[in-house]
Amino acid sequence: MKKVIFYFIFVFALGCTSDEELTEEKSLDPIIGKWHFYSSNIADVETVYDECKQKGYFLFLKNGTGEFVQYSNNPPYGCILDETKNLQWSFNGSEYDIKTFSGGSYAGIISFGITRQYFGEISDNFLKIPVGYTEIIYFINSPN
Repeated sequence: MKKVIFYFIFVFALGCTSDEELTEEKSLDPIIGKWHFYSSNIADVETVYDECKQKGYFLFLKNGTGEFVQYSNNPPYGCILDETKNLQWSFNGSEYDIKTFSGGSYAGIISFGITRQYFGEISDNFLKIPVGYTEIIYFINSPN
């Protein structure tokens, strides 16, 4: 009888652990991770970015923060880091609200102002962010 009770307790404990892991995994927002620049679409004409530009990314962390990194070709130096900014993100049920911040100071007071605010959605494995009346930038999720 003791073996039967021990067996049920053991199976129950294994079952609880697996359910918790699955629930946590399912609850992760699909935006979490690193999204690299892929292409832009202006007035229905798509242009795939070069290798340098594709090094840039949005990094979205679970806690609603992250990082924005952008590279550009700068002859004669080649591909260089153009800018890095902190970000905050949230999801309102239909689109992502992404704010990038730059740090600075004025008269010795440190401030962090919003430099850009983006609104985007995930569709067809791309993060799509409109940046003008006719331009959309596409980001692709990367495992690195």
